[in-house]
Parts: sequence; C-alpha cells; structure tokens
Amino acid sequence: MIPVEEIREQGFTILKNVIPEDKLSSVRNDIVEAADRYGKKGANNTYLATTINYTQSFAPYAADPRIITIIESLFGSHARISATSTQINEPQNKRGDWHSDWPFCPFNGGHIPKPVPDTVMHLTALFMLVDFTQDSGGTLMRPGSHKWGTNPTYDNEYRYDDYPDQVHGEGSAGSVLILDSRLWHASAVNHTDKRRAALVVRYAPWWLNLDSLMPGSVERKIIVDEPGIFGAAYPALKQDSYSRIDNIAKPLFRHWIQPR
Repeated sequence: MIPVEEIREQGFTILKNVIPEDKLSSVRNDIVEAADRYGKKGANNTYLATTINYTQSFAPYAADPRIITIIESLFGSHARISATSTQINEPQNKRGDWHSDWPFCPFNGGHIPKPVPDTVMHLTALFMLVDFTQDSGGTLMRPGSHKWGTNPTYDNEYRYDDYPDQVHGEGSAGSVLILDSRLWHASAVNHTDKRRAALVVRYAPWWLNLDSLMPGSVERKIIVDEPGIFGAAYPALKQDSYSRIDNIAKPLFRHWIQPR
C-alpha cells in the first residue's frame, strides 16, 4: 500500500531514511542540544516549541519529496508547517494518555467539536532521531481510530488502557512516522537507559486557521487568553532564523514569521 493510502486507511505511515545516515548524528545533536539549552525539562520529557528558531539543520528533511507528495495528495497546493517541536522522552518516562493532536483535543483552545468530520485536516510527523522500538517507547497507536469521530479527550477522560489493536510506531533512526492528527495515540514508556528523541513537525492545509497557536494574535486573545484556558503555543519564526532555512523548505514556513 502506498503511504498516502496507508494514512487514509490505517491513519499512519512510516517513511524510512528521510534523514540520511551520514547526516543523522549532526542533525540529532543540533536538535537535542537546542532542547537541553532552551527547552522545558521535566522528569518524563524535555520539550522545545518552535525548534526551527534554534536550529535549521532539519529543515530540508521536513520538505523531503516523499513528505511533500503525501501532504499535497491530502491537502492540495499551499500546504504549510503549523509547528515544529522537540519531544525527548527520558528513560522510564511515565506512560501517556490516549489522545488526538490539535485541533482534535477539547482541552486545547481552538479545537474542532465532535463529531469530528471524516476529513484529513492536519498531519503529525515524528522524525525519529533514535531507533523507535517497543523497548524505547515507540509511539502507541490504534490503527483506524482516526475515523471514529471522537477520542477520549472529548469525554474529559484520561485513558491509559491497553487495547488488543494497539501497535507501536517502530522504525530506525532517520525514519519518519506520519499520522493523521485525529489518530488515537499515546506516549509509551521508554524502558531503555537512553533518551528517546524525536522532532515533531506538523503540517496543515492552507485553509486551516492556525492563529490560535500564535502568541499575540487576535484569535489567540479571543480563544485562549481572554477565557483563561490552555492553548498550545508556538512562537513565531524569527527573521534571522528564517533566513537560514534551506530555500526548498522556506515556502512551508513563511506564513509564521515575526514582522520586521
């Protein structure tokens, strides 16, 4: 089955060797060092929003032709990157709850109400900076759940159950797990003594309003700040950071740049 059909049918696909082996160590080091220096470190994970502001070495791979083929097949022309972040699961991290990503989680400002339409509106791509295995905590997923029209967060529930149909997203370092953001997934426990590092890049069609994610935007003030509710935040791309992005990837980012 071709990748775009895998996403339509099972909700995810895995592309191998998107980051070449001879570039992987350098890209991984850039991302992990940025997360450790600028990110939020907790007992379970280290997180850095808008990673592209701190290192641009991964940008060409976010525009890999195989990925572009998928997003254009699903979204048409003028697709864009809605966010970049680093997620490092520390050894023996706590198991995560089953959820779908923004905009399909009602605890997050700007969500889409249920029943969720059976339409691909957002993609979440996890660039594997280390091997993703069952032992290292490869992301848990429930194939086909993107078509169910809901997820546990809509019922204000935090579910940690194991299900007979759950699978781990497994692949070698340099691979990319791409999932329909509606898909039920959860962080698995990293049972190894090494950090499970991933870069998360999210893709959206031109018509999906992303402004509730932008600190300082009018939409965010109305939807998140004034009601005083939680909302994921991805600061805008700095002008000097944008200037260092590979030209092939710039069109994916130019909507999210700080004004001069």
